[in-house]
Amino acid sequence: MGSSVARMSGASSAQAAATASWQQRQQSFKDLFTALQSDNLAGARSALQGLTGGTTVNSHSPLAGIASALQSGDLAAAQKAAVQFQTQRASHHHPTQSATQGPGSSAGTAGATSGGSFSFLA
Repeated sequence: MGSSVARMSGASSAQAAATASWQQRQQSFKDLFTALQSDNLAGARSALQGLTGGTTVNSHSPLAGIASALQSGDLAAAQKAAVQFQTQRASHHHPTQSATQGPGSSAGTAGATSGGSFSFLA
């Protein structure tokens, strides 16, 4: 009986660690998009570093456009890449969303607004 309790405890610890990691990643994404929306280049770079652990972003990663723009200091390009990232993310996570609903619709999780800015809602 002791070994089954130990296995269950280990599984609970692993699940707690995975949950904490996921929550930290979600917070880092929020920090990144908040910084971009606030025109905060340094904050966006810091948040991206938190997401990537300081490693180079793979050129095939959905974050590649944001990372490349931030590396070159092009805040406008990073913001545009963030809108594209969020649009892709929203369509990936919400495949039943009608094609007529644009990224700024209230049905989307995240997307562009008519003013060209973006928002991030978990």
